[in-house]
Amino acid sequence: MNNVSAKAQVVNEDGVWGMFLPGLPLAADGTTLEEATIDLIDALREYAEDWEDHLRAAPNHRDNWALVQLIDSSTDEELDAWLTDSKK
Repeated sequence: MNNVSAKAQVVNEDGVWGMFLPGLPLAADGTTLEEATIDLIDALREYAEDWEDHLRAAPNHRDNWALVQLIDSSTDEELDAWLTDSKK
């Protein structure tokens, strides 16, 4: 799908899995890593919609057009593989 790693950071604190993408206002959590990944995929989809609607004009978001293109052209399964750096 993509040769660029998402560089997603994963943490587990007190039984809660958290995921975030450094440098982006996106974070997710869940009781399992799978739940956190699904939550982050949902957050990515929402971010892409917001970017297309109004964030593209914001100076701190305008350079994220490539990320939005990646999100829009990917299935949830592809985003899962990208976030978890797996070859599903």
